[in-house]
Amino acid sequence: MSVNDRLIKGSVILFYFLIGLEIVIMISPFAGYFYAGYGPLLNFLYGFKATSWLTGFFLPHAVIAKNDLLNFLNGLGRSLFSFGLIAFLIGAVQIYSAKIRRKGVVSSILYRWIRHPQYLFLAISGLGLLLFWPRFIILILYISMLFVYYLLAKNEEDRMLKQHGAGYAAYMQRTAMFLPGEPGKKIFRVFLGRTKSPHLALAAGYGLILFFAILAAFGLRHYTISQISTIYLPEKQITVVSILPRSDQAMTDILDVVYKDSRIASILSEYQQKEGDKGFLVHLMPMHYMMQGLFVAPFNSKEATVRKSTWKSVVGFVFPSLSPPRHQEMMGKMNSAGVRLIFSQLTWPDGKYAPGDEALNFSVKHLPLLKVDVDLENHSVLDVEKTPERNLWGRMPMPAF
Repeated sequence: MSVNDRLIKGSVILFYFLIGLEIVIMISPFAGYFYAGYGPLLNFLYGFKATSWLTGFFLPHAVIAKNDLLNFLNGLGRSLFSFGLIAFLIGAVQIYSAKIRRKGVVSSILYRWIRHPQYLFLAISGLGLLLFWPRFIILILYISMLFVYYLLAKNEEDRMLKQHGAGYAAYMQRTAMFLPGEPGKKIFRVFLGRTKSPHLALAAGYGLILFFAILAAFGLRHYTISQISTIYLPEKQITVVSILPRSDQAMTDILDVVYKDSRIASILSEYQQKEGDKGFLVHLMPMHYMMQGLFVAPFNSKEATVRKSTWKSVVGFVFPSLSPPRHQEMMGKMNSAGVRLIFSQLTWPDGKYAPGDEALNFSVKHLPLLKVDVDLENHSVLDVEKTPERNLWGRMPMPAF
């Protein structure tokens, strides 16, 4: 294998590893250990305003949106991941069994319609991971991975032509590279077909696709924020994000109950006076919301206990059809008599505190400060507790929504 072959294959492995790493460790019982290594990269990117946006999310992950399509995308991501992975394994079995039996060029089953089904299904699986954990940095890695797949496929075809000659050339003529009809090739010819240098054309195509993908992601982020339950209370310098859809009045009423409790008013007032004028982000959620670790570390040993259903969660991620849709499961908890509020302080990448109306700015980090449990039936505060200033995986940027 030539140096170029090893470089391209190594790049594919690296890109896919980086894309899948955070997703896999998020559903792993060893998440804390893995994040000890992955966290510094995210914190490094977050430390500069020029790169802090890379750690942000452009689709809802932790909340249930008012728009059913946005909620559907999360489940679709898990389904695409599962489908792509299974289809990839089928293709791998087909390829390696043919090698063992010395069958020559494989051109049946999946390879009957496309020349590189394994790369296609890895790309589909990667898209699923992107939809499930939609950070901007993962989007960039995903687009980059697609172009590396193309380079690897071209490299393999050159070797196959040398090895099998006219037979493989005929197979290439009648079979699409990645998608039947080769729409990507046709679009490429329309916009960059006149470019004399193929390398320059490929580089330009990469740049254009990356630019428009990032632009679309920013648009999706703006739309997502408009479709989640959130309010801003200027007199309190607070932005409230509800995990479940709630009316503005319902959220305001819950905050009124909270602020009537002298303990909470005293803690927040003292905090603001001590540190200067600054705002808070409040996440409003069911008391037993399973993804609280995104916002705050466990409060006590009971909540820190690893759930017995850890591996059930893994199965539910890989095979979503075996578990109920997440938004349906959570909506079933909406009528719970109790809710939990996590108050988080807001900081910019340089460490300075941010005002409440900037809570959803993707450059703002949320450090938890206070947990409040509220009894909705009796309109009273059940419990107040100061929290560690970290989420379950440390002090890394996590989704606000």
